Amino acid sequence: MTNSLTGSVGENGKNRPDDVQAVYILFNKILSTPLPVSDQVTDALIQAIRDFQQDFLSRPDGRIDVGGRTWRELRAAAERLEIEGMEEISGSVGQGGLNRPQDVRIIYALFNKILSIPLAVSDQVSDQLIQAIKDVQKTFMSRPDGRIDVGGRTWRRLTTPAGGTGKAVLLSFDDGPAPTGPLHSILDTLDRYGIKAEFYVLGQEVDSYPSAVKEIADRGHRVQNHSYTHPNLAGLSRSAVRKELEKTQESIRKAAGVTPTRIRPPYGAGGWRPYDWELVAVANELSLTIQNWDIDTEDWKSPKGLGPSKRAMIEQQFQQSQSRTEFNVLMHVLEDTAEDLGDFIEQLKQWGFSFAKP
Repeated sequence: MTNSLTGSVGENGKNRPDDVQAVYILFNKILSTPLPVSDQVTDALIQAIRDFQQDFLSRPDGRIDVGGRTWRELRAAAERLEIEGMEEISGSVGQGGLNRPQDVRIIYALFNKILSIPLAVSDQVSDQLIQAIKDVQKTFMSRPDGRIDVGGRTWRRLTTPAGGTGKAVLLSFDDGPAPTGPLHSILDTLDRYGIKAEFYVLGQEVDSYPSAVKEIADRGHRVQNHSYTHPNLAGLSRSAVRKELEKTQESIRKAAGVTPTRIRPPYGAGGWRPYDWELVAVANELSLTIQNWDIDTEDWKSPKGLGPSKRAMIEQQFQQSQSRTEFNVLMHVLEDTAEDLGDFIEQLKQWGFSFAKP
């Protein structure tokens, strides 16, 4: 399966021939009626992209961007069908398993779809494979045994993308970069888990703590626009909205050398349907996509943070959106959130989520 595109494909995309063909191939893995494969973008392909985007984008644009959400969702959908069609193992594999050569190779292939560092494929079970099995089992078994049984729970977990539910979360943090103490703690925790996140920062705080914003970007996270002074943008004139967003764009570019591509309006105001037209107009002028959230952790409400008292409420939000495969999870740069983040990440893993890159 194609790992990446070299440019955007679809409506107003760069539409390089190899990329276009790769997108056709992926769509033909999931469509009941295949599209004629070409190196040119057709109206039928653009419509297929729009139809696919309906489930997770409020404004389908008919374009697939490099590493963007549509690309990730399309690859995940195609991968699910590939895995579902994979032959079942005929016997147990791993510690104390029957370990028939063909079965062992199937397990290596499945692991190499989800591991950042692939295992050396063999028809023999290695210590590394057993450890990989145990690592997956730790999220749902009290005593991992390093073995995959035919049709068992470990097999079912492994035969979905990322070894979980086939669903992913994108972590996002609002209102930074201050306070900087909790920010650094959050960054350290994300580093420890190898997770990249989005940070929607306030322009006035960027101007006060430019080095903190640069650190966010330097650690590989996305710095995005959250307005300059945190007003209700839906209540402002078009010129006032432009001033808020444009000034923040400039502050972030100056501090971190990056240009935000997304705007999350404070309180989400104007960012839900029906959209605030002044906000939409200014966002388009500044090449910003309006991005609110799917899951609100309410970490700012008492008791603050992401502790056990919040978990049932958060889990219920996930359960209310069963058809969605990727969730943008809203948090804030707060001391309690920083303290609880590691445990919350472990909870998300136990619920079967992988972690999307922004």
